[in-house]
Amino acid sequence: MKIQQPSDVAFTLVYEFNAPKKLVFTAFSDAKALGEWWGPAECKNSVVKLDFRKAGVFQYKMEKGSSVNYGRFIFGQILPYDILEFTNAFSDERGNILRAPFDIPLPLEIFYRLTFQENNGKTIITLTGQPVNATQEEIEGFRSIHSGMRKGFGATFDKLFDYLLRSRNTI
Repeated sequence: MKIQQPSDVAFTLVYEFNAPKKLVFTAFSDAKALGEWWGPAECKNSVVKLDFRKAGVFQYKMEKGSSVNYGRFIFGQILPYDILEFTNAFSDERGNILRAPFDIPLPLEIFYRLTFQENNGKTIITLTGQPVNATQEEIEGFRSIHSGMRKGFGATFDKLFDYLLRSRNTI
């Protein structure tokens, strides 16, 4: 796997949650939790399978109107409560990688690294993403969607924020 290294290629998002990092991290490792918050805000999202371990797979389904898409993670480094790494791709219902269903040439896979830092009961996630084995055209396509990714991940993390609020209220 070749991850494109130039810093101008990387996508970065920092998001703060009013919850301890153990609770935030656990929301990424539990299928029931992921089913409540992961995925595009405008879609009905569901977990197909979750095997939360290095080289394990998280596959999810995204439905919007009559359109159905699938995505999948292959987990890399997992350091509980501190670091989570995975490659993300669109897939078919069996988990085989597909091209993104957009008119923009995007990499088949994107490598994401999330770090979790806690301060006074609040957790900051720093998410970085970079294309994997991408052509120059795919790198440019990836760069062109950074603002859309910021909005999309922001909306997804807003759903996580709401999930964490509900979870804290039931503890």
